[in-house]
Amino acid sequence: MDVEILKAQHRRIIRLASALGGLAEVLKTQEDAARARELMSALNTALLEHLAIEDGELYPVLMTSEEPSVRQLAQDYVDDMGAVSGAWAHYFEEWSQARIVSDRSRFATVTKGLIGALAHRVAREDDTLYPAMEAADARSAASRDEDVGSS
Repeated sequence: MDVEILKAQHRRIIRLASALGGLAEVLKTQEDAARARELMSALNTALLEHLAIEDGELYPVLMTSEEPSVRQLAQDYVDDMGAVSGAWAHYFEEWSQARIVSDRSRFATVTKGLIGALAHRVAREDDTLYPAMEAADARSAASRDEDVGSS
């Protein structure tokens, strides 16, 4: 699996999250709230696309690794992502344009916390999960090369 696709998605997620977080800090008008919802929708789409690839391609490969530590790492990430996904889904549903305008301060606080959690998750995946996938790919390629060489 080409983790560069996932890394590119991470960069997009971080750009959108940063824009949303910055706007949440200075939000004042209905137009600002409408822009916040646009950013939230774009971020929601990016997150769903990213999770679909991880769930459909990344985790299944890691869960079948011969190394117990890799399987456990993947399971830990799957378990942890449920909490982050749930928090995002609640946030996305809860913060309508009207609610954002009516409680700007709380929106800024909640957004800052959620963006921090997303950024932390992205950094952890980049630092540990994707290198594990790249190593699994390298081992798989080496194994295939050995099989071809012994034929």
